[in-house]
Amino acid sequence: MTDSTDGVTVNGPPSLTDRVKELRLAGRMDDGKAKAAGTAWLPWLLCVFLALGWAGFGIKWYRGTAEKKPDAPADTSAGPSAAKSDPADPAAMDAVTLEVKGYLIPTQQISISPIDVAGRVVKLNIEEGLSFKKGDVLAEIDPTPYQAQLAEAKAQVAGSKARLVELQVGSRPEEIEQARAELDDAKAQLEQFRREWQRFEQQKTLSITTREYEQAEAAYISGLKKVQAKQKAYDLVKLGPRQERIDAGQADYEASLARLKQSEWKLENCTIKSPVTGVILTKKAEIGSLINPVVGGVSTNLCDIADLRKLEVDLEVQERDIARVRLDQECKIKADAYPAREYQGYVERMMPIANRAKSVVPVRIKVVPRDDETQGQYLKPEMGVTVTFLNKTVTPGYKEEVKRKLEDESATSIAPKK
Repeated sequence: MTDSTDGVTVNGPPSLTDRVKELRLAGRMDDGKAKAAGTAWLPWLLCVFLALGWAGFGIKWYRGTAEKKPDAPADTSAGPSAAKSDPADPAAMDAVTLEVKGYLIPTQQISISPIDVAGRVVKLNIEEGLSFKKGDVLAEIDPTPYQAQLAEAKAQVAGSKARLVELQVGSRPEEIEQARAELDDAKAQLEQFRREWQRFEQQKTLSITTREYEQAEAAYISGLKKVQAKQKAYDLVKLGPRQERIDAGQADYEASLARLKQSEWKLENCTIKSPVTGVILTKKAEIGSLINPVVGGVSTNLCDIADLRKLEVDLEVQERDIARVRLDQECKIKADAYPAREYQGYVERMMPIANRAKSVVPVRIKVVPRDDETQGQYLKPEMGVTVTFLNKTVTPGYKEEVKRKLEDESATSIAPKK
């Protein structure tokens, strides 16, 4: 018996309605299974993200702890790990605190140019890479115009010296005798005029006219004035030149000596010598080139020279790492071109201003030369190097020893000239 009022088959074969419902129910079950299969990977993905996050946090915490260890005081109660950071431990003192890339630069690089002279190069001894000792001749400028200036200065000195001697010696005996003779002659004429005037004075009431009397009187007065002038001239000749004229002559003579010294100095500067012991880095002139120390406010150089025993490393330390660097900190230096050769060094100075754009602080590392090489043989300016900072400080005695070694030219051999 079948009751189909509600679409349900009882004790009989399924009706058409039952079959449609079964098909709808099966489709819904298949959709649910597909959706469940598509979202099954989400929990695993969340687990992976959580694991990566915890790993990153752990690495960051470990690095922060490692940065604080060199500056943290030793704690003997903290166990074996704390004992490793004890500064008294040789292994801790030689520990590497930082590694930075940098470039070699000369401590002192000099641009050679003639001093206050200009002209054509007539002799040139320089080539890139050649070594010169202090005082060696590098080049010569045409000295012709400066030789002429020197000759002129010598003539001026001779003239001013002669005038000064003349003033210092005073009048010659012949000049004094001449002045005395002129004075005696004036006195004789005055005596004659006086007698004639007295005679007219006695005969004034006789046949002498007033005009004759006045002429005799005027001649006497004129003769008297002439005697007085000759007397003063004679006294001046005997006294000689005034002290002011002697002082002026002395000043002229000293000025001529100064001009002579300057002319000699300029002539010496036509021979250009090396101011230091070093190696020619760049050559900027040839024989026949016109060299002028200043042209339009810009100097023209002959060459650049530097002592390659005295090198520094120019590097930049990130601001986050600058706390690991300190003055006189010992370093190890390796050139990229010669990684097997290791050089000693130390932090010589830290620049007082940082680079805001790069967030770095410039630092200079002093390179200690090795005794088994000549200057410029391996290390050259602008070479790339790697500097390893150690947890160790050099002593003042070591720095003084390095300074004496660099100042003593015989302490480090010089590359022979080619």
